[in-house]
Amino acid sequence: MARIPGESPMELTETKAADGSSKDEPSSREDQLEDTLRRFNFLAALRERQQIRRVCVDSLRIYRQVEVEMPQSSRMERYMQVVERRISADPRAASKIMRLVKEGFAHWPAERPLNFRDVVQIIAETDCLTTHVAGSDVQPRDVDFVFDIISEVIPAYL
Repeated sequence: MARIPGESPMELTETKAADGSSKDEPSSREDQLEDTLRRFNFLAALRERQQIRRVCVDSLRIYRQVEVEMPQSSRMERYMQVVERRISADPRAASKIMRLVKEGFAHWPAERPLNFRDVVQIIAETDCLTTHVAGSDVQPRDVDFVFDIISEVIPAYL
């Protein structure tokens, strides 16, 4: 170890915990990091965000395919096709999902036309979130970050 002339050598003082182990040991720091990550559930949130983005991209890709295959179809027919193809549902199940989308988004907080972002939001929430969005313990940020990701990927005019 190099020393500065005229200075006394630096001594490393290590603080010992009650059990005799050092506080500065790597395992102690790793445990602290693991506890912190667990508390914030950081990795799960990152996975959810990536999964939501994939759902958005995939849904948009399906929408574009349906648009080419059915150029004379209405927006609602296209939305229905996306739901059917995205979740491999029969037409009855897809229409039930579309009804839920209409009831959940097109009437709250004020009545408005249904858009593709609404459809993708329901698909993403049911596919991706570990916290059930319809449950009582949902935080506003759970739904907000879903909408933020959807807004980045899905054009507003669809």
